[in-house]
Amino acid sequence: MENRKLTRKEQAKITQDKIFSSAIDLMEKKGFDNMTISDIISHADVSVGTFYHYFKSKEDVFFELYRNADQYFKEIALLDIEISKGSSADKIVLFFIHYAKFNINNGLQNVSQLYSTKNKLFIGKNRYMIHLLKQLIENGQQNSELRTDISVEAIVDQLFITGRGIVFDWCLHDGKYDLEQKMRIIFENYIRMFLQ
Repeated sequence: MENRKLTRKEQAKITQDKIFSSAIDLMEKKGFDNMTISDIISHADVSVGTFYHYFKSKEDVFFELYRNADQYFKEIALLDIEISKGSSADKIVLFFIHYAKFNINNGLQNVSQLYSTKNKLFIGKNRYMIHLLKQLIENGQQNSELRTDISVEAIVDQLFITGRGIVFDWCLHDGKYDLEQKMRIIFENYIRMFLQ
């Protein structure tokens, strides 16, 4: 049987993933501020030109983590939430369980790097995962399950502040507790304040 030759698009994806993985590996070992583009290209065994073909800067590699988060919520979390038979509140809890899973999968060191006051991407409003949470809240309000005297945006802000706080606490404790379980327990209690 003949091996199929990779298309240019497939080869490009492999190269981009290799650079990204190398940067993440270095970020775990050295920290984001201490790694350089030279470190990344050396680790990935690619040229400077190849790096800049896929990423504009080392910060752009960092942004890729957020694009991956949105992709995870589009492809995995959304499907799980859609097939869930629970109430809107249950679906919001499930959303944050997926938030925990995504952070666990990224690894404690990488997540710890993200939780910095210099990282303003957390407060960006134009992200898929924020859109999905808004949709869940709007559905809950339309179905008279969630309070309508608090705006959707205010509920989204409060829920994300809580979710990020839990992840930050997990980082402070060096990942020594089950983040998924903690997220579930806290959100099952916290969501009650938004119930109709």
